Formats: sequence, C-alpha cells, structure tokens
Amino acid sequence: MWVKQQFDLRKTTLDNGLVVLTEQMQHTRSVSFGVFVRTGSRYETAEQNGLTHFLEHALFKGTRKRSALQIAKDADVLGGNLNAFTGREIVGFHNEVVDEDLVRGFELLADLVTAPAFDPAELDKERNVILEEIKMTEDTPDDVLFDVFFENLYPNHPLGRRVLGTPETVATFRDERVASYYEDLFSPENVVLAAAGNLKHEQILELAAQYFGALTKRHAAVPASAPPPTPHITLRRKKELEQSHLVLGVPCPSLLSEEFYATGLLTMILGSGMSSRLFQSLREERGLVYDVYASANQFQDTGFFQIYAGTSPDRLSETINAILAELKRLKDEPVSADELQRTRGRMRASLILSLEDSGSRLSALAGNEIVERRFIPLEETVARIEAVTAEDLQRLANEIFRPAAFAVTALGNLKGFKFKRAQLAC
Repeated sequence: MWVKQQFDLRKTTLDNGLVVLTEQMQHTRSVSFGVFVRTGSRYETAEQNGLTHFLEHALFKGTRKRSALQIAKDADVLGGNLNAFTGREIVGFHNEVVDEDLVRGFELLADLVTAPAFDPAELDKERNVILEEIKMTEDTPDDVLFDVFFENLYPNHPLGRRVLGTPETVATFRDERVASYYEDLFSPENVVLAAAGNLKHEQILELAAQYFGALTKRHAAVPASAPPPTPHITLRRKKELEQSHLVLGVPCPSLLSEEFYATGLLTMILGSGMSSRLFQSLREERGLVYDVYASANQFQDTGFFQIYAGTSPDRLSETINAILAELKRLKDEPVSADELQRTRGRMRASLILSLEDSGSRLSALAGNEIVERRFIPLEETVARIEAVTAEDLQRLANEIFRPAAFAVTALGNLKGFKFKRAQLAC
C-alpha cells in the first residue's frame, strides 16, 4: 500500500511574470535552487544552432562584479555544486548549498544569471572549449550515432540539430550576438525560479524579488512546431570501430500525452534493466551484445522511442532480427500480470527514490512547471501508473511498432552490410 506523501509546496508569481516555486523539506540541511528557462535548442534558427548552449557557458565566464575565476572560487567555498545544462526544451542554472549559506549561494547564482559581462576575450576562450567539446563527441560512437539518427529523423528542423551546434555556427557567436540572444531569452514570464530543501517560502520570495523583480517583460521566443518524423535507414561507415552501433526507433507519445506512462512502462519492459526482455534475449540468452537498452526521447508535442545495441559487425543482422522478434512478441502477446506488476513496482520505486534529496525535488518542481505548468503529486503519478493495463501496452505496441514508421541508423565497420525496409517486418 502506498501512503499519500505530503508536499509543503508553495507557488507565487511576481508582478513581472516570473514564477517562484518552493518545497520545504525540514529533515535535510541542504537547499537546492535554480533558474530554469522555457527555451532550448529547438528555439534556435539554423544560424543560431548551438547558441543556447554557448550562452549557458558564457554566463560562467564573468559578471559585472566577478571574474570567471572569482565565480569558481565562490562556488567552491559553498561546496562546488554550481552547475548548468542545456536541453532541447529547457535551460537550467542551479546550485546546492548548506541551509546557512542560502543567501550567499542565491546571490552568486543571481549574479551569474542577471549580470553577465560577456567579455570578448573570455568568450573567445570558451568558444575554443566548446569546439573541443564538439570534437570529443565526434570521438564517441554513441554520440555520433544519435546525432546522425536525429539529423535524419528531423531534417532541417531544430529538433534534428545538435544541441552543441557545429564548428561553423559556434565560430560566429561573438559578444554582441550573445548579449542580444540573452536579452531575448531571459524574459521573466519565460523563467521559473524553484527551490527545495530546508527553507522558508517567504525567504526565497524575498530573494527572488530582490534579484529578479526588476526584470522587465520582453518578447519570449516561441519554438518551431514539430514536423512529422522522417522514417529513414542511414548507414554510416566508420571502419576503425571494433563494434557496429545501432539505433532503431519509432514515433511515440509526447510528454503531455495521456499515454506517457504507458510509454514509460513499455520502455522498462522492453529494455530498461537486467531483467528487461532485450537484455535477457540479446545478451543473456544469445550473447549478441554487451549493451542494449530502450529509451524514449519525449518533448511537449512529439516523441521518439528508440532501441540501442552495440554488436560485432558480423552479427548486426542477427541483432536486428532479435530486436524485431521482441517487438513482435509485444504486439502479439499481452504482457503477463506478473511482469506488468513487477514493472509498475520498479517504476514506482524509481520515482520515490528519485525524490529523496533536495536536488531531485528541485528537478521535479521545475520540470513539472515547465511542462505541465503545475506540480504533479506523487499519488497522482502512482495512480496513473497503476491504471495502465496489459491491453493498453499491447495496443500501444501495435500503434507505434509499424515497419513503415521505423528509423534506423547503423555506425561502424559496415562493409558488405545491406539493409532494406522490408527487413523491418515485425
């Protein structure tokens, strides 16, 4: 039996439109807080590709009163948990401190976000850092594989472009352009300020008003609508690789779909964990792979279900056939009551464990507000997981695992390997 969990949550919207969310956790000494922006790489034009990620880096390169080195020193004194990330639909800047250091930590993060210097010399150095980051991904087969997969899945659309950008676009990001883009993005009605831990809502609200209350409303960027995914078969030869890397995917429900939780359960059953069907069939029973998994890349208006496997070049066809056999089994046979209940239990446990510290609570607060514009209580999530039936999963499998919808990318020593859509029957 699952006991209803109480959340001490509060939400206030400042006069300028900025949302302030808090959750008080009296059992901890930490406070996690962050500034999250409803933006990301899918808001970019082709010429701007990578500019959101570049801006994330640029904010750490000095403010009007702190150098990049001083930012690093001040962060380390507080525990060194100041960080940031860029996704396709969200950008976040966050910090975690001991409760007694909240004011100092908040001021540091606020200075970082609201008063960037955009010093040309510092931006030149960071541009080189990002170019090295791009080179690093080119040396990582998994990264290359998924980049190629999405480029062909959403051609000529921001969702298909790399979050990091390209060497050509990154080279054009100079101080004036970066500053102008910053002004476009950091409109207060586009920003969520969230905090979780040993705090009081009134204190966070006071700090938010002090450091963010003067921000004025500006035009907020609007993302390009998602295009229909493009089914494709893409073979990229890289003969120096010892393994062939494969990703096979189909469109799936979005983050806001009623079938979001059914998609999550289907992902777990098929390819999440050592007891999953793909792991047991391809690795444990046949010895075809070392690594195989399923995942779902979901956005607010679209999504994609994907399966990854790495195998020897001479066993690539056998690996694909084994994956398709598992997909066919999901379409033909209802998931057993025992497997469904075990998977529900795994998902519930994963959710509860993910809410054990202030940092994960912060992520949940911000994510719910960015996507749903509300907080989703744990009991609501559990109820929606429990409501998914075996019939729901079988129907969803038949809806999404259609041969005509598949997109396939293979990377590696593919000499002699040929693949046609007719082979995707399942």
